[in-house]
Amino acid sequence: MDYKFEDITLLDFVKRLSVCKGTTIRRLLSRLNSEKGYSNSYAGFYNKLKNNTLKFKELNDIAQTLGYEIILRELK
Repeated sequence: MDYKFEDITLLDFVKRLSVCKGTTIRRLLSRLNSEKGYSNSYAGFYNKLKNNTLKFKELNDIAQTLGYEIILRELK
């Protein structure tokens, strides 16, 4: 599935990706905790998504955990 990031919040974007993979943000965080060693609480993680304060590495970890990769393509 290709998805173009446009006028959508980071929280809604991660929610959509999670739903497409049949999971929730809470379960995603649990997987990030076990697979990547995250120690964020649910409230802290949710706030990072809501406030758009995730680091790129964290977003990449989320993508990988959900089975996606981030690709940057030059505009034509």
